[in-house]
Amino acid sequence: MDRERFQDTSACPDHGQGPMAKAVHGLLAAMGGQRFQPTLATVYNTLADPPGPPGYSLFPVAPALWDVAGQEPQRYFTLLSRGVRAMPLPDIKDLTPLEDVEAPATRLDGMTLVFQGVAVQTATSPAGLALAANVREGYYRRGDVAMSVARERSTMAIAVDRDGHSLVLSAVRGVIVPPVPAALGEYRVGGTIVSGLSDVLDAFWSLLQRVEALDGRRTG
Repeated sequence: MDRERFQDTSACPDHGQGPMAKAVHGLLAAMGGQRFQPTLATVYNTLADPPGPPGYSLFPVAPALWDVAGQEPQRYFTLLSRGVRAMPLPDIKDLTPLEDVEAPATRLDGMTLVFQGVAVQTATSPAGLALAANVREGYYRRGDVAMSVARERSTMAIAVDRDGHSLVLSAVRGVIVPPVPAALGEYRVGGTIVSGLSDVLDAFWSLLQRVEALDGRRTG
């Protein structure tokens, strides 16, 4: 996989969930079945009036950061967002034009975390259906998925966008399965990963806005 380079996912299925699902599907397919640490990616052109095709690029993070954070998601996202917010702006004389005529036009619209764990397919097993019902009715308890008889090793991706939407896709035995009910509007994805992703996305978007303003001064 070509790290940090924009990957066009316009040919990927959207699972009935729009452009963000296309980007997440493409990322899951590219990650394959190899073992890897939790990986961040930026998501582009998935909100209204996109300047180009939907896609993603891997977000460069030091591999050691996950271990520095004690493999604890909340600490991981806190360190990331602080790092992004602390990044200095480049010197105006060092800026090159932000547009690359050889690459599709991009606009940062979201961020996703892909990781390996266990999941339950809610559409194909009685145990999975029961678990989904518990979530909808407010009876889900932390650890229910890990203890379910229907659990399977999977690669999962959770994504958020700047409009506050969230999405979950997973791949089991290399096959990307339909979105969990959270992505279908039956209940909202929440918790540490969504809030952490949203914070990092906000920090990165703010940085890009400041860089673009600086570049406008350079070219103005």
